[in-house]
Amino acid sequence: MSQLISRGPDSFQMQAQSEPSFGWAGALLLAIPRALLRAVRSAWHTHSERRLLQELSDHHLRDIGISREQIPHVIRKGWDV
Repeated sequence: MSQLISRGPDSFQMQAQSEPSFGWAGALLLAIPRALLRAVRSAWHTHSERRLLQELSDHHLRDIGISREQIPHVIRKGWDV
């Protein structure tokens, strides 16, 4: 329950406002866009990492301990190659 604070002529007044409840159907309707947003963020993060590693020179990749052929594996599984 949230509270609304309004200023009256002499003092502050607090009124309680109930938040709408949509039940399980509302929760499901909110969960779907959140899951979609998480998937898009994850895909964008993966794409950005792959692009960053692909742009590095072979010398720089050797400095961090991977080869160009290992980039897809590093992106999927992490840096423990």
